[in-house]
Amino acid sequence: MSFRKKSTRQKGITSIHVQPDGIAFAHVSRGAQGAELTRVEFIEIDQPYTSIPSVVAQFEKAQLSGNQCSLVLSLGEYQLLLVEAPEVPKEELKEALLWRIKDLIHFSPDDALLDYVELPEDAYRGRGAMVYVVVAEKRLINQRVEWLEAIGLVPRYIDIPELALLNITESVCESEAGTATLFLEQQQSVVNMMSSGALYMSRTLNYPHETHIDNTVLDLQRSMDYFESQIGKPPCVRIVVMPLQVGETPLMMELRNNLGADVQSLDLGDFVQSQISLSVDLQQRCCLAIAGAFRESGVEV
Repeated sequence: MSFRKKSTRQKGITSIHVQPDGIAFAHVSRGAQGAELTRVEFIEIDQPYTSIPSVVAQFEKAQLSGNQCSLVLSLGEYQLLLVEAPEVPKEELKEALLWRIKDLIHFSPDDALLDYVELPEDAYRGRGAMVYVVVAEKRLINQRVEWLEAIGLVPRYIDIPELALLNITESVCESEAGTATLFLEQQQSVVNMMSSGALYMSRTLNYPHETHIDNTVLDLQRSMDYFESQIGKPPCVRIVVMPLQVGETPLMMELRNNLGADVQSLDLGDFVQSQISLSVDLQQRCCLAIAGAFRESGVEV
């Protein structure tokens, strides 16, 4: 799964995350001082995928045309499946994984594009090597690639929220003691369980957290218990909530009152090098775009 086009226009990458009411984008440049966030913005556009002229005008104004880009898919545009890795040569693994998940996906295997993420060797003790398989419908990915090209960008990566967030959280979850990262969106949330900078478990909470606070707390507690009892990692001692929350929200209060862990809301301004002042509103609208822009390498889609 690789794009045909490459660009050497500039060092760095522009990350895009499309939302129903607009487009979040972030650009990270790389130089002698490392990666630096040089541009981040939310552009309000109704139905971005069908409003190409408006998007082109906005991106030309922002001087993004011709940039290499990474698109962070929205929750629901792909499936993330945990499976045991087949014992086959590495060059045959994707084909074997497709066969293994064929009854778990919502479309024909012939129409699937997939990649996988290997979990640490000590994940899921007593079982074989485990992997997360990322699978999406080929038709959808082709549409997204065509859209990126139509708005003047050079597609390089397709990313997903669970993995894009690792670009930020790996550096804040370096201790062996468990860390739960909770990423909040209006209709869904993502829980990543991490240890020593590595992802061990990921799950999606398919309900709006603002109206299901008790469910969010309970599901996070269950994830922490599973992380310790089934995966065999040290107890989770910290919960990191993203994007940055304003004050002591009802959810933050419930997390602190009910879970035996240190609860923090992550301010990206404290963890990424940026030329931009990262306000609360900017972080809440553009968190995934910012995270996606900080990827260093990976499989090109």
